[in-house]
Amino acid sequence: MEDEFDPYSLPPEVTTPPYALIGMMGLDVAEKATHKSVWEAFALNRRTDRTPLHFRLLSPDFQMPPMKQKRQSYEWYIPKGILKSNWISKYLYHVPALVVLFYDLDWNDNSWTEKKNDLASKVQSLKTVLGSRNSRVALVLIQSGISVPGEDTGAAEKAATLCTACDLPAKHLFVLPHSDAHLLGYTVRLENALSEIAWTFYLGEAKGVRAHRDFLNKTNHTLLFVRHQFKLGFLNELRNDSQTAIKHYAQCYHHLLDLRSTDTNLHEIRIVAAVINYKICRLDFALNLPRDAIAQFRRHIDQFRQRTGPKELIFEHYAWLSKQYQIFGDVFEEAVRIGLPAVQTQHPGFYYQQAAQYAVLRRKTALQVCKEVSAPVSDLLEGWSKLEFYGQRPWRPGKHSLEPPEQQREAEGIKEIQYHEVKEVNHSNTIIPLFSSAISQFKKYRCPRIKRHLMVQMAEEYHQANDSSKALTLLNHVMWDYRSEKWWSLLSSACTLALQCAYNTAALTEYFGIALEFMGTKLLTSLEEKKRVHDNLMKLFSGQSPDPEPGTPAEVVTVATEAWSALLGSQVSPVTVDMTTLVPCLEVRASFTRSQFHVDQEVGVTVKIRNSYLTSISLSSVSVGTNSPSYNDRLLETQPEKLVLLPGQVTEIHLSFVPLVEDVGKKVKVTGVRAQMGVPGSSVVVGLQWTGPGNEGVTMHAANTPAFPEFSLLYKDNFDISVPIAEMEVLPRQPRLEFKVDHDTTALVWEWLPVKVHFTNNEESIASDISLSFGLDPSSPVNLEHATQVCTSSGLLSDKLGSQVNSFSYGEMGVGEQSSVTFYVKSLTASDRILTLKLEYTVSLSSGGSVVHCPCVSEKNIHLQARIPFQVTVETQSLKFEKVGRVAGGENFLVVPKIKCTSHVPITFTDSSLALANEVSQVGTESKSQVMNTELSEGEMGVDCFCISLSKKSLPNSALTLGQYVLYWKRSNSDSPAVSVSVGLPSVMVEHWGVWVECEVAPQGTVRTPLPLAYTISNHGAHTAELALNMQVSDAFMYAGHKEVRLRVLPSCSERVTYTLYPLLAGNVHLPKLTLSVESHSPGQPTSLDALLARTLPTHVYIMPQAKDNDPGIISVTGRISTMVVS
Repeated sequence: MEDEFDPYSLPPEVTTPPYALIGMMGLDVAEKATHKSVWEAFALNRRTDRTPLHFRLLSPDFQMPPMKQKRQSYEWYIPKGILKSNWISKYLYHVPALVVLFYDLDWNDNSWTEKKNDLASKVQSLKTVLGSRNSRVALVLIQSGISVPGEDTGAAEKAATLCTACDLPAKHLFVLPHSDAHLLGYTVRLENALSEIAWTFYLGEAKGVRAHRDFLNKTNHTLLFVRHQFKLGFLNELRNDSQTAIKHYAQCYHHLLDLRSTDTNLHEIRIVAAVINYKICRLDFALNLPRDAIAQFRRHIDQFRQRTGPKELIFEHYAWLSKQYQIFGDVFEEAVRIGLPAVQTQHPGFYYQQAAQYAVLRRKTALQVCKEVSAPVSDLLEGWSKLEFYGQRPWRPGKHSLEPPEQQREAEGIKEIQYHEVKEVNHSNTIIPLFSSAISQFKKYRCPRIKRHLMVQMAEEYHQANDSSKALTLLNHVMWDYRSEKWWSLLSSACTLALQCAYNTAALTEYFGIALEFMGTKLLTSLEEKKRVHDNLMKLFSGQSPDPEPGTPAEVVTVATEAWSALLGSQVSPVTVDMTTLVPCLEVRASFTRSQFHVDQEVGVTVKIRNSYLTSISLSSVSVGTNSPSYNDRLLETQPEKLVLLPGQVTEIHLSFVPLVEDVGKKVKVTGVRAQMGVPGSSVVVGLQWTGPGNEGVTMHAANTPAFPEFSLLYKDNFDISVPIAEMEVLPRQPRLEFKVDHDTTALVWEWLPVKVHFTNNEESIASDISLSFGLDPSSPVNLEHATQVCTSSGLLSDKLGSQVNSFSYGEMGVGEQSSVTFYVKSLTASDRILTLKLEYTVSLSSGGSVVHCPCVSEKNIHLQARIPFQVTVETQSLKFEKVGRVAGGENFLVVPKIKCTSHVPITFTDSSLALANEVSQVGTESKSQVMNTELSEGEMGVDCFCISLSKKSLPNSALTLGQYVLYWKRSNSDSPAVSVSVGLPSVMVEHWGVWVECEVAPQGTVRTPLPLAYTISNHGAHTAELALNMQVSDAFMYAGHKEVRLRVLPSCSERVTYTLYPLLAGNVHLPKLTLSVESHSPGQPTSLDALLARTLPTHVYIMPQAKDNDPGIISVTGRISTMVVS
């Protein structure tokens, strides 16, 4: 029998998508490039959006399959079977629905007549070859130009003539212009027209099949009812009419179920049912009806689940069921690949899983019923794959009967099938791919537990197929998850199988790891089994092969023993078992005794090992690995008396090392723990490796850590609940060079606050390479970095200062020596600050007979609170000390800063000055600060005064900023340099007066003594000013001069009016009031000058009484008053 033939699967022609077959003749693809491009446009790269067609290139000597003779009557016809095996392939590959003849012919061809006659003869020959078949014939003219018969009268006549000569309908004649740019578009339109013609052929074939129904009866022709409905369904599939095809297939399946089945014809009925069910399910999925497909499949299985057939061939029933589930899974998966959505509870994986289960049951039943089968004498299964009807037995072909024709031959045929099943069928090759397909589906739809269950079953299948290495690989993946999720019963079963696989393949590393896990308390195995596995490990250490696992076949034991002997006979390199992935009988926790050590201290490491096995276990060495390789050789224990692990107890091993100076500031981590079993040089040396401190990987998930911290009190052993310290930081040596910081905790904004640091060297040796870093704490906000300046005394005058002074070198200090250094801090904002002072130095120590230079670091934080030292408000006043906001160009006025002290300590103002704008000038060159060398305490106030004037060129009616007031100050009784603070002066509104009046009068006068008084009236405008002057009478004075006068002042000129006053009264006397009125006809002049006169002219003068002769007191008072300006 053929090796590739599967009698329980579907034939390949059934699973092939049925498309209308169109034959193409006249294309010479080997010699003509044009013909080749036309053929490739039809046959290659067919997208899903194109019409489903199957094109076949026919040779000139093509012959149609011969037709059987038509039957005139079915009255005496007895069918031999249900479905013929060659009928589907005949319509798929051999009988074209349409034959298209291609011919190179242009409408304007010079040899038109000769080629027309040649073409007519070829068409006639083709019709002769087709014979009585109803296949259609079409003619395609390949033309080089684009010409349509409807557009060219001559071409239309030639086309009609050609159709008449070839005896073809006009609709069967086509023109295919050959153009590289548009050939594909022409091809798509042409194949749409050809598909319509081809489908009419299948419609005619279906009508012929329907015509036979009138000659059938249900007594003798029940098989033909099934056959004819199947043909109708298949022909409609070829027509691309899926709805009608499903209807006929459903009727066909219904007729099939009406057939009477016995053990003799059951196999044929099952195979035909499988074919019909496949067609229905595939079409339902294609029409996006997945529920109908699943319902049909379930009905199909329910119909045949109990029809097991003869007991001798019970395995055929399970083989058929397995194939049904596999086929439906393939159809389902193809639909999902196209775009059908599947869910976690309904996807192809379930059907692949069931197919695998039935395949396992097939093998099991086959081994039961075929125990004593012998080799057949004759080959009754010859030609099994080439039978005339689907599903029939090869020893009785063409016989569909309820009872076997020959009982003896039937029995021999059954025995041959049994022999073939157990001797020639590799069941594992069938089961393993099914498990693999199911696993991939369950993985795709995120069903991890079912996936792991199937992986275990797949591993068992590999193990049964004597492929233990693949089984062990699968089990290693599954057991990781079982350990993490604490499925101890499942892990026990998987470990038992894995141990057998490791023994069969002589996998030393896997065998040791699984054996140590087998000996632990997590696996639910008996004590005898644990002891047996322990004894096998001891045999390996002594160079002997381990005993075989229970249930291992004898032939496998022989091969495994030879493999173990060959392995142990050679020098085995040390193997390493990754204990982090296991839950073995040995558990490890490595921890530092503290999380921080100084560089001159000894670092302690404690290794705890718990032995959960029944007896003691001896190790040859235990070592701890760190991220610093220089310490690993010192973290090693090899003393045998310390490495005996008592049963059920925790053994502690203490290791230590001294950190290196280079590791100061670094962190040392425990990267792993390694325990070695077996003495170096023996047959087997095994290294047990734990990653990290021993509680990583699976160990972390499988530990007995309580779910809530409150339950920790119930644990007698703190092995599981204690958290190991896996990381240690190496700190600098504890410094003995002491320093104290002397400073005021409250700083004043803008001042240089001195911070004095006093050192005392209490070390036993010289402190060298002393380095100081002082500045703002690195964790401070960014805005404080720009508002804080730190420097030493040498950097006070620098304009590029930051918030840090890094690595300020201070040299060295002898033993007991004292010294100091001063830093200065300037705070630019009133906020709290944290400053950090870091002292670094090096001392020389003797360690182990050698001198080690040990760095020391000491840090201290300094808290500062900054506050504003004073507040400054500035006013602008007239010369009469009245507040003014509007000033004329050229007018003198006062700037009066008022300073209020808010400092908690006295402050001294060393100087003050004005930084005026370009249009502002200070009056008087010898003016000095009024607050120079003035000391203020909290709550006290000082007032400064400066006389300034605006330029006469200042722009009128504009706001002018005067400049800044600069104040120099420092903290009293402090050596810090004075600092300057600039305060912005207020802005004034610039006025313009066309007429300006100035008064000249002595600061004081004497009773009955003439006092000169003069008024200067200036015209700053562009027009002549006509003014009326009036001097009012005063009781305190007599005066000589004009009481009323009219003045005409030209532009940029001035007039001077003088008076001589004769005081009559002593004291602060009111001057006679001067009034000026502007004539209405004076252009460009203000209407009233009262506001100007009230602001610029003095109103009083101090009159002294007449002095007695030679009175020195009166003379001295007169001298002092002469220095005053009375307003």
